[in-house]
Amino acid sequence: MEQSTKNALQNLSLTIFGIFMVYVAYMTAQGTILNYIDFADPLNEMGFCFTSFLTGIMCIFCGIPQRHWNKLNPFK
Repeated sequence: MEQSTKNALQNLSLTIFGIFMVYVAYMTAQGTILNYIDFADPLNEMGFCFTSFLTGIMCIFCGIPQRHWNKLNPFK
C-alpha cells in the first residue's frame, strides 16, 4: 500500500471516529446514553460527556491533513 493512501485512510478513520465521539457526547448531553450506561453520579456523566467531546474534537483536528491547515493560514 502506498504511503499517501495509508495516510488518507488513517486521516479518514480519525475523522470518522471523532465524529462518532462527538455524537456520543451529544447523546450523553441529551440523556439518551442513560439507556445503555448507568452512571453512579451526575458528575460522572458530565465527565464522560466532556471527555468524549474533547476526544472527538482532538480526533477531528488530527484527522485533517496539514495541507488543509496551511491553506487557512492568513500569514503565508
